[in-house]
Formats: sequence, structure tokens, C-alpha cells
Amino acid sequence: MFRAKTVLVLGAGASFEIDLPLGTELLSRIAKLLEFKFEFGSRPKSGDNCLFEALKHVVDEGREVEKTNAHLNAGRHLIAAASQAKSIDAVIDALEDEQVETMGKLAIVRAILKAEQTSSFFAGDRGRPGAIDVTRFSNAWHARLASLLFEGRKATEVDSIFENLEVINFNYDRTLETFLLHSISGFYGLRLDAVHPIVATLPMHRPYGTVGRLPWIDGGGQAIPFGEGRSEQIAEAYKQVRTFTERVDEGEELSAIKHSIATADRIVFLGFGFHRQNIKLIAAETQPHCEVLGTAKGLSPDDKEMVLEELRTQFEINAKHDARSIKLPDLGCAEFFDQFGRRLSSDPAAFVEAAG
Repeated sequence: MFRAKTVLVLGAGASFEIDLPLGTELLSRIAKLLEFKFEFGSRPKSGDNCLFEALKHVVDEGREVEKTNAHLNAGRHLIAAASQAKSIDAVIDALEDEQVETMGKLAIVRAILKAEQTSSFFAGDRGRPGAIDVTRFSNAWHARLASLLFEGRKATEVDSIFENLEVINFNYDRTLETFLLHSISGFYGLRLDAVHPIVATLPMHRPYGTVGRLPWIDGGGQAIPFGEGRSEQIAEAYKQVRTFTERVDEGEELSAIKHSIATADRIVFLGFGFHRQNIKLIAAETQPHCEVLGTAKGLSPDDKEMVLEELRTQFEINAKHDARSIKLPDLGCAEFFDQFGRRLSSDPAAFVEAAG
């Protein structure tokens, strides 16, 4: 269990460790989905047909093709720009074209849903329809997180399993919720539908939106089962996707994110790229005893020092923390849990006293 209030901040690297694409790979997949070619017919010979049908739902022009062709041309422009960009967000932001944005977001939804479906970690268990084999996650950080959640938590207390835990998820996918559903079900011997309301209690903040709400989680927006998605659902779900220039900027959602940071005993960045706009988005003054931990795999020494300084500035911790309170080891997410597992489950009194 988490004895101290902990906020997990998830970046693309956290999903990459379970077969979801990083920025450049996602952009490459999106470009392939948009490679529409036609020969003597109204259906594309190449490109993703489901995505094309979703586009037709969006433009809704019946037998006319003017709007459809304009969007297809925008998709070709997106493909051309993709070879010189690092992410789909960067392309949409740079081109400043509403039709490019529509095509890009439709393709984001389709690409992420396909990635959920094809991830080897979520392959179905033939013996139990609708279930996954959680043993596939034995080397993933998800299994380490589950172990912390189960520690000291009796079956009669499972309803409060997410006590002291919140998540700020910068990814579009729904992999964490889906894993937790099956992991809790298997560990405590509960039916999946009995675990649905439990997982739904996990506070999950999504600054950039998602590719669709899981059907068993209440809320607004289009509901899409994990790894699925019909064309008409994609045509609705793309409205739930934001790029980095459209992130939540005000209102209750941003206030909830800021409150999570401001009241945390421990902030943990997992697979996070530490892009300045993302740090600034969630930044709030932290408690004097708050620890900031995270993974920094592949980050150069110079960049790491810059990130540390930016974290100190944005979270207003210069005068309140010593160097031990911010740790960014050169580790992947699973390795991080292996090294910091005991620390992550420690009582806040242990470091409140040290900070005082």
C-alpha cells in the first residue's frame, strides 16, 4: 500500500515498456494509416479503411467528396511533414491547419487503439474470454506497482486499494486501468465486473485527453472498449484528444491536477520526457517535505542537470529541499520500482521528520 500521498506522473516511456509507441514511432504509424490511394472506387486501396470511414462520419457530406478530398489532401501534407518531425503534436502545431488537425487526431485515436490491441502484454487468455494473462507483466513496472498496492491490503479492504495514490497521465492509452482491472481481479479472486467500480475510483488526470473512455468507467465522452473502436466511435473520440498546445489550461481539471501536486508527499515521474511545457502545466508549490523522484533513462548529464534545476524552480523547492529530495536515476520504470520499492511504500513521517 501507499502510506504517503503519492502522485505518479506518466509519460510515453511508461507505456513504451509495454509495447506502446513513442513519439517518432507513433508518427510513423500515423503516416502509414493516412497513405490513402484509390483505384476505380470509393474505398481506398491502401491506408486504413476504418480511419477513412471515420473521416466520412466526421465530414458527413453524403455523396459529395469536396470536404473529404480536402481532408485527404491535408493528410498527405501531414505525411510529408512527418519525415521531418519528432511527434504528431509538433506537426499539428506547426502546420496550423484545421483539416490537418482533424486528420492527425483521427489517426492518433486509430493508432493508439491498434497499439492497445497488438501489445503482446494484453493478448487475450484463451481459457478465459475477455481476460488477459497478468503473468506477462512480470518484468514490467505495472507488476511492481500492483505488488505495492496489494501489500498489507486485505480482501475486505480492496475498495480502498488506491488510497493515497493519484495519477497524472500524459498518454492517450488506457493500458494502466486495464492492467489494474485484471491484476486486482486475479489477485483477490474477484469477477471483472466487481472490480470495475474499484478501478474507477483511481484518480486519473489526463492533461491531453484520451482515445476514449473505457465503457465501465463513468464520465463524458465517447466510450470505446480496450483495443477496439468502430469508425463511428473514432469519429467521436477524436474530439477527446488534445495536443500539447491544447492541453487543459484552466477550470476544474487543471485545478485538480495542481491540487494533487501541492498536497503530495511524493511525486514520481515514470517514463516522462520532462518537456518544459508539461512540467509548467502541472507545476505547483509543493509541501516542504515533498520528495520528487523519477526515471531519467537516456538523459544526458547536462540535460539532467537542467531538468533538476527546472523542477526546483517550477515546484518552488529551492529553499525547502536538500539535494537528496530530488532523485532522477538513469533507470527504466521497472528498474526504478526495483530500486525504490521500499521507499515508495514508506510512511510520510519518516521523511517529514527528516525535512523538518
